Amino acid sequence: MANLEVLYNDDCPICSREIKHYAGLSGDDVTFVKITEQSAADWGLTEEQAAKQIHARSGGNVTVGVDAFVSVWQRLPYYRSLSLIVGWRPIRFITDIVYRNVLAPLLFAMHKRRQRRQVNSPR
Repeated sequence: MANLEVLYNDDCPICSREIKHYAGLSGDDVTFVKITEQSAADWGLTEEQAAKQIHARSGGNVTVGVDAFVSVWQRLPYYRSLSLIVGWRPIRFITDIVYRNVLAPLLFAMHKRRQRRQVNSPR
C-alpha cells in the first residue's frame, strides 16, 4: 500500500486534535501535511479550497471528505472496522451528505470566524 498524505487545517482546533490522535496511531504509513499556501498549491488548491474539507492522496489518487477519512481509517488500528462500516455504500452516502452539507461547512465557517478575529484583534 502506498504512503498516504493527508492535507488538513491545523488552525482548526477540532481538526488538529483529531489529526494529532491519528498521527499517534499511524506510524510511518500516513503523512499529515498542514495547510499552507505552498502545500495547498502542491495539491492544486488554494488555502481556502483546502480548508473546506479534508484531502488525502496516495499514489496520485486524491480523495476528499468522507472518502479521505475512510482512506485514513483503513490504515489505523482500531479504525479499520469503522472504515468498513462507513465505506459501505448506503452509509457512505448518508455520511457524505452530512459531512459535505453540515459538518464541513460548519467547521469552515468557524475557521473563517477565527481568521477574522485574528485580523481584527488589537495587538
